[in-house]
Amino acid sequence: MFDKVIDLTLTVENGLKSFPSHPAAVIMDFVTHEFSAPRYELPCEGFASKLLIVSDHLGTHVDAPVHFIKGGKDISSVDINQCMGRAYCFDFSNKQADAFVTESMLKKKLDDNNIVLQTGDIVLIRAWPGKWGEEGFFSCQGLDIGAAKYLYDSKVKLIGMDLGMVDIVGDKHRPIHMMMLGSEILLIENLVNLDKLPDSKPFFFIGLPLKLSGCTASPIRAVAILDFEVVK
Repeated sequence: MFDKVIDLTLTVENGLKSFPSHPAAVIMDFVTHEFSAPRYELPCEGFASKLLIVSDHLGTHVDAPVHFIKGGKDISSVDINQCMGRAYCFDFSNKQADAFVTESMLKKKLDDNNIVLQTGDIVLIRAWPGKWGEEGFFSCQGLDIGAAKYLYDSKVKLIGMDLGMVDIVGDKHRPIHMMMLGSEILLIENLVNLDKLPDSKPFFFIGLPLKLSGCTASPIRAVAILDFEVVK
C-alpha cells in the first residue's frame, strides 16, 4: 500500500517557461463541449480536448543522454527502471543562493545520517529555499563538480534537483550534464515540494517519462512514496 504520496511535480500552465531560454508552453482549446455537442445526444453534451505545444524540457522533466551527448539515447530508449527506485533527498537549502553544494557538505550529510549510497540509488537535492521561479531562482547554484563527481563515483542512476538546471550556472562547458549523461545517469530538473520530504531518509521515487521518439527529454509526473510497502 502507499501510505503517503507526495507530488514533486511543477504544475504546467499556459505560458510556463521552465527555463528562461526555453519556449513558453501553449495550451489552447482544440474542441469544446459547445462545438462538439451537436454531434451527440443527451445526456452527452459533447467532448472537450486541448492542443499542447510544449518543449520536451517542459516543467519537471528528465533529460535523456542525447540532450548533450551526440548519438546518445533519446528519451524513448531510456530504461524506465532508471526513473524509479530507492531515493534520498538531501536538503541544503540553508546555503546562500550563490554558494555550491560541495563534496564535503554532501559527505557530512551522509556521515551524519549513516548513509552509504548504493549502486542504483536515486538522489534528489534541495538547493532553493523559496518557491519555484521566484526572483533569484534561475541563478541559484546547486552541486559543484566535486559533489557531482562523488555521486558519479557512487554509481547513482538518477539525480534530481529543485533548480531549473542541474549544472553550474554560468559554466558553458556544462560539466555535470556531460559527466552524467555521458554515462547514462539521468537528470531531473524543476522538482518542487522537496521541503515536504524527510531529509536524508529513504523513500520510493517514481518519475516516468513519456515515450517520445527522438526527443531529448520528457515532462514527468514525479512522486515520492513514503512508508512504501508492497501489497501481495
